[in-house]
Amino acid sequence: MPLTRKCVDSLGKYMEQIAAIAQQCSANSMHPPILWFRGQSNASYSLIPSLFRTKAHAEKKAGVGNYTKLHYAEDIRTQHYIAKNFHLLSQEPSSRVEWLEVMQHHQVNTRVLDWSESSLHSLLFALEPFFDGIKYKEDSRKKCVPCVWVLTPKALNKKIMEYLQQDIDLQKSLMNDLGITVSKQKALLHNFKEYGKFGVYSETEETNHIDYIFNLSSINDELLRDRSRLKELLIKGDVINPYYYLLSRIYSDGYVLKDRILPPLCVVHPYHSERIKAQKGVFSVFPFYKEQPLDLNLRKNNINPDSMEFNNMAADCLYQILIKNPQKVALEMLENGMNDSWLYPEMPVVSSEIENHRIL
Repeated sequence: MPLTRKCVDSLGKYMEQIAAIAQQCSANSMHPPILWFRGQSNASYSLIPSLFRTKAHAEKKAGVGNYTKLHYAEDIRTQHYIAKNFHLLSQEPSSRVEWLEVMQHHQVNTRVLDWSESSLHSLLFALEPFFDGIKYKEDSRKKCVPCVWVLTPKALNKKIMEYLQQDIDLQKSLMNDLGITVSKQKALLHNFKEYGKFGVYSETEETNHIDYIFNLSSINDELLRDRSRLKELLIKGDVINPYYYLLSRIYSDGYVLKDRILPPLCVVHPYHSERIKAQKGVFSVFPFYKEQPLDLNLRKNNINPDSMEFNNMAADCLYQILIKNPQKVALEMLENGMNDSWLYPEMPVVSSEIENHRIL
C-alpha cells in the first residue's frame, strides 16, 4: 500500500490534516486515537535510526552465532556512555533498551528512532532551521522541504503481535534459547496458541486506545526479575505473558531476524530528562535484520533497506505531511507562542528566545 502524503501551507491547514488523520483512525471507537509524530527538516530523510546509517550491518560470521558487527557497534557505545555519564543521572536506567533511549537524546548513534506524542512539538522540529540561525545556515533553509511523519503506534504493534502469533518457526527458534525439552516446547507452543485466540490482549473500551503500546524496559525488568523461574513460568503460562518474551528477545536483546518483515516496535519509556519530558518523547526500537545479497546493491544506490517507510507493515501505519511555505508556517507558530524553548527547556535556549524573537 503506498504511503499517504499531504501538503499544507499554513498552521491551520496542518491542524486540519492531523484532525482528518485522527478521524480516519478512530472509526468505531469512543476514544480519539493515539498518534505519534516525527518532524524532519527535509522530507527526503528516511525513517532510519542513526546506528543503521553507519557502515556496520548485522552480518553474521561463521562460528559466531547471532553476534554481529552491529551488536558490537551498539555494545561499545553503550559501555562508554554508561561509564562516563552514570553519575549524572538521578535514576539509573534499568535495561539496555532504556539506556539507548537516553543515549538517543544526547546524539549517540542508536537503533532507536524518537517520536513525539505532540503534533506541534514535531512541527517545531521540522521547522527548526527557521528558528535557529546558528545551527542552520541560509543555504540549508533554501533547500529543505520540511515534513512531519504521523504514525499509528497501536495499529503497527498489533500487526507485529499478529505476525508473531502466526510465525511458529520464529517461536520455536526463540524457544531453543531456553534450552527446554521437546515436551516443554510443546507446552509453550500451546500457550502461544491459547494467548493468540483472544488476540494476545483482551481489549476493552476503557483501554483500547493504549493497548499494544508497550513499555519494553518494564517488560525486561519483569523477565529478569524471575530469571531463575522464567522457563517454568513461560511453560505454565503463569504470571508472564509469553509474547513478552518474544518481544524482549527480538527488540531488546537483538535477536537477528532472517528477513525484514517485522517493523520496529513502538514503545514508551520512563522520562530520564526534562528535555525528553518537554518533547513528549516516545520511541520505535528497530530489530536487527540479517543482511541479504540484494541489500548491498540497494545501499550502493543510496537506498537503506532498513528504512521504516520501506517496511510493508509500517507503511500501512504512516502518513507524511509536507510543509509548503515553511517560513510562513514558522511565523504563525511564533505568533502563537511556539518556539525552540518548547523543545529544549534549557537556559541557553531561553536566553536566545529573549534576544532573537524572529523567524529566519
